[in-house]
Amino acid sequence: MIFINPFTLKSAEDMVSLFSTDEIVRSELGLDKTEFSAAEEFEFVQNWCKKKNSESFEIRCANEFAGMISLSHIDLENKIAGVGYWVGSKFRGKGIGKKAFELILDIAKSKDVEILGSDIDKTNAPSLKIWEKYNPKIIEKNENQVTVKIKI
Repeated sequence: MIFINPFTLKSAEDMVSLFSTDEIVRSELGLDKTEFSAAEEFEFVQNWCKKKNSESFEIRCANEFAGMISLSHIDLENKIAGVGYWVGSKFRGKGIGKKAFELILDIAKSKDVEILGSDIDKTNAPSLKIWEKYNPKIIEKNENQVTVKIKI
């Protein structure tokens, strides 16, 4: 089973554990260190959420921490929000990101959000595939990224 739960200090502890062994995720997220403090990471996520008017969730697969997903830049007046996510390398190719995306859609709908968007690297085929199911509007952002938007 795949679940998403609000990001907590326990989530941060599990994330730090994943970061300590997952060189691929560290590289993709631009993390240049290998030792992380759960308290610092929790504070970082909390501050990011406040700054970006966001809600972050842990992704769990069979009760194991598998990644994060966020509903970000929430603008209820205009009924829009962004989505960002990452999944640990050992969890990829199993439909975990797809299921987490479906769950965040439910949360967005419960907030009356009507349009979701994200900036995605053009080389990130698995992420682009998740959005394809929802007939996105795709706009070239720059030579490396596209912006995708869907109506929900």
